[in-house]
Amino acid sequence: MSKHLIFAVSILLLINHKEMMGQENIESLNLDNFRKYEAFNKVINKDSLDRSLLELAVFFATNEQRVKHKLPEVSYNDLLAKAARNHSEDMARLDFFNHENKFNKKRKEPTNRCAEVGIANPIIAENIAEGFIIEYEANVKVLVPEKGVFVDQKTDKILPNRTYLQLADNLVDRWMNSPGHRTNILSTDAKELGCGIALFYMTDFNEMPAVKATQNFQLFQKVTELK
Repeated sequence: MSKHLIFAVSILLLINHKEMMGQENIESLNLDNFRKYEAFNKVINKDSLDRSLLELAVFFATNEQRVKHKLPEVSYNDLLAKAARNHSEDMARLDFFNHENKFNKKRKEPTNRCAEVGIANPIIAENIAEGFIIEYEANVKVLVPEKGVFVDQKTDKILPNRTYLQLADNLVDRWMNSPGHRTNILSTDAKELGCGIALFYMTDFNEMPAVKATQNFQLFQKVTELK
C-alpha cells in the first residue's frame, strides 16, 4: 500500500467522511488525484454547505503546497480540527477576526482552545482567513438586484458560487501570499494539522456569504490526548 493511500485511510478513520461525502470510495484519495474527486468539484450551496468536505479540501490543498516546496505531508488530527472549527464558529458568531478570542477566556489563545478539546501538549501555529463563497475578488464593484444575487458591475454578469476546491484554493492562496501564514504552512516543524470552517454573512457588504477558516498546526511533536 502506498504512503498516500495509508495517509488517506487514516483521515477516513479519524473523521468518518465516508457517509458525509456520499458512496464514492475515498480511501484512494491522495495528492495525485484529489483534484479530480467529484465531491470537491461540486458548486457550493450556501444553504447546505458541507463544512467537513471544505475542511478536507483545505487540508489536501495545504499539503499540496508543502510537497511542492519539498516538505513532507502533515498528518490530519481530529482534535486540532475540532479546536479550529470552534474558533471559526466563534469568529463568525461573535463577529471578530483575530487569533485572540476576547469573549471567552477559556478560548483566548490557540493553546487554550486546543487544551479545551483535550490536547495535552499544544504547540500551535494558527492561520485564519476569510473567503467568499462566490467568485468575488477584492475591489470588484458589485450590484445586488435581489437578495443573494451579486452582479459584477463592469461585466453585468452574475458572480457564480465557487466549488469546494476553488474556495479551498482561495483560502490557501491567501495564506501563501501572507508571510506569517506562509511560514506556518511551510514550517519544517509542523507534524499535524486540523482545519475548521464556519459560514457567515458579511453584514457590512450586502450580506455576501463567506466563511471564516482556521488552521491549527501542531509543531515539533504529535498531539497527545489528555487522559
